[in-house]
Amino acid sequence: MDNPFRDRSVRSEDRKEDGLEDRRAAGDFTLRLDELAAGLTDPDSDLDDLAEIEKELVAARRRELIPHLERHLAAAVEAGNWYARHVLARILAETAGRTSLAALLRAYSRDLGDDQDSLSTSLHVFAKEDSAAAREILLPCAVGADEDLRRAAIWLLGFVPEPADLDLLAHAAQDSDEGVRNVVVGTLGSHGTEAAAIDLLLNLLDDPSPQVRISTLSALGFLQQPRALPKICLLANDDNPRVRAWVAIALGRFPALVQPSRQLSSPLPLQPSPVPSARPGLNL
Repeated sequence: MDNPFRDRSVRSEDRKEDGLEDRRAAGDFTLRLDELAAGLTDPDSDLDDLAEIEKELVAARRRELIPHLERHLAAAVEAGNWYARHVLARILAETAGRTSLAALLRAYSRDLGDDQDSLSTSLHVFAKEDSAAAREILLPCAVGADEDLRRAAIWLLGFVPEPADLDLLAHAAQDSDEGVRNVVVGTLGSHGTEAAAIDLLLNLLDDPSPQVRISTLSALGFLQQPRALPKICLLANDDNPRVRAWVAIALGRFPALVQPSRQLSSPLPLQPSPVPSARPGLNL
């Protein structure tokens, strides 16, 4: 006859063994992560070995590594190590998914000189997966004191836009930081042909920064709103040659323009075509 007490005891021992194995595995993965983080700071490290550890950690998706990943990622950004940021951000994104958005946004906000294509993709994918949760993170950052984080948050808001953002964007369009004003342009473009958004873009054509004026010309060219044409044409005499070149580019995006005069005065477009939905990354 089977002994039920013995069976329960065996199952209990099995669970203890399983738990011990899990703790050992977690410790092993933590050590592997520490090894990877150290290797990423060493210029003499074997890149193939580091790639193997990265592959191993991505495949494992051990959630107990999340705080360690966040710590190592923050340290990499602080050290200005763009390659370590790239590797650690990828592992964190694969492990934590959209719950890593806040940590990834902080990492992304610092310009370390690389293009950050994979990280920017992760951010806008995660933001779209749960726009309400993303906006809870982004809105405080978009009005915070950290310029880098403010710039990144305003950029990412463009992937989860709401009409209520226009007041925030109007304020940000007056920001003392040129980079903030520049990303405002792209985020305003996400609001399409909303009248208030077009008004703000038209005001940004007067921005003192040539780069902001260029970005605004690009946005207005895509949006193809007839009422923007007179002010676009005024920049044909801008002091900056790049701005003048972008006037021609912007006008070229309006379909079937009636041939303007040499002074680009009063061109008459037909109806605008749809606005493209894709947005560039933060680093323009």
